Amino acid sequence: MRETWRLVRRVLEDGDVVLEVVDARDPEATRSGEAEVLAERLGKRLLVVLNKADLVSRGILERWKAYFENAGMRVVYVSAKYRRGTRKLLVAIRELAPRIPVTVVVVGYPNVGKSTIINYLKGRYVAPTSPKPGWTRGEQLVRAKSWLVVLDTPGIVKTPSTGDLALDVIRGLVDPGTVDDPVPYAYALLKRVLTYNPNALRETYGVVSDVENALEEIGRAKHKLLKGGRVNIDEVARIVLRDWVTGKLRYSHPPPNV
Repeated sequence: MRETWRLVRRVLEDGDVVLEVVDARDPEATRSGEAEVLAERLGKRLLVVLNKADLVSRGILERWKAYFENAGMRVVYVSAKYRRGTRKLLVAIRELAPRIPVTVVVVGYPNVGKSTIINYLKGRYVAPTSPKPGWTRGEQLVRAKSWLVVLDTPGIVKTPSTGDLALDVIRGLVDPGTVDDPVPYAYALLKRVLTYNPNALRETYGVVSDVENALEEIGRAKHKLLKGGRVNIDEVARIVLRDWVTGKLRYSHPPPNV
């Protein structure tokens, strides 16, 4: 964990503007107070990027934008995957730039789309600079535009387990393919999803169920059965976790009243 935060600090030190990427489906759960405090201590300008905006209604996005702005933070919402809102992202970066060319670094939890945003910013870059001494292989500064330099390494924010299994999933701390027992994580995630989107199971899997019976119903709908007709609960749980990561399973966590 110390090594992770040493890397995050080193990445932040080399930037002028820090893009903190969060998941627009649940911004508060995927923002990092530690990274925000570190950026402030280092005197870096922070831009909160609500990514995966295609999975959330415009009304919810605007409410989150107002929430962050009321806290004195600059924020934009984008769908990096579909290149929506990305022009506003570039405008915001330029407006925050303390100098030109400006060096941008990207931080955030796993699975929020940091690499997609880095690749967008790079575009058809002019040329990479030489790697800096002490950086790991693959880390480099890329002059993407005449006024924009991108640090081509995301700052991966990781924290120990919160004790909240749903938050561990949402923050990308759980790998659906390798976790030993995915079932409790899937149940915790479904409980959170159904709290904010009661129609999520019908929209995603075509079933209607409570949390307790959800994996059984999803498994039968997807024909994930073992010999004897029993549902392969383990496989279904992994499907649910992957569907969260890929955006098939969705909900919108609203901000506090603005």
